[in-house]
Amino acid sequence: MWLELHDSNGPIFINMDTVAHFQRVEGKRRTTLVTIAPNNGTCVMVQVNESPEEIMEMISEY
Repeated sequence: MWLELHDSNGPIFINMDTVAHFQRVEGKRRTTLVTIAPNNGTCVMVQVNESPEEIMEMISEY
């Protein structure tokens, strides 16, 4: 499932099927998403403006 999220440069599209974990550190204004990496690839960390609650709401709409 692809979600349109936003970083400091504008909209980005994240394949949530590859996201293993996301959280917002208390006091921070961004949520960090960590993707899985098949076949010993490199994990990617992405920071977005949406809160974990907003992301969960977007997921539950599908």
